[in-house]
Amino acid sequence: MMPVVCSFYIRVPVGDGQFYYDHVNVGSPHGDGKLHTPNPPQAGDLIHLWDTVRQQGGTYEVLARKWLHSSYGSFNWPVLELQPTVGPLLDLIVEPAEDVFRDQALRSDEEGTTP
Repeated sequence: MMPVVCSFYIRVPVGDGQFYYDHVNVGSPHGDGKLHTPNPPQAGDLIHLWDTVRQQGGTYEVLARKWLHSSYGSFNWPVLELQPTVGPLLDLIVEPAEDVFRDQALRSDEEGTTP
């Protein structure tokens, strides 16, 4: 199974219902700033991203996904090949989100202690 090539974009509001979409350059052995994975995140998932260029990151919620599959005869699926040479491309729109443990309360025996 070919891995899915994921590109992440942070949705930043600029007013009047419009947004900037800032690309996140994810560290990768491929050197393309994209996540190559057999298990891409689903809409609604929380994911931690680290931008290797901006040196910043955090927890984000996946808002939307857009798939692009190779067409037969294209660069990524040459004629006479039985399958594409590159997995599908997936653009993911994310926005900053709180962690899943955001509402965790301290137990009475933990108060005043640090982890």
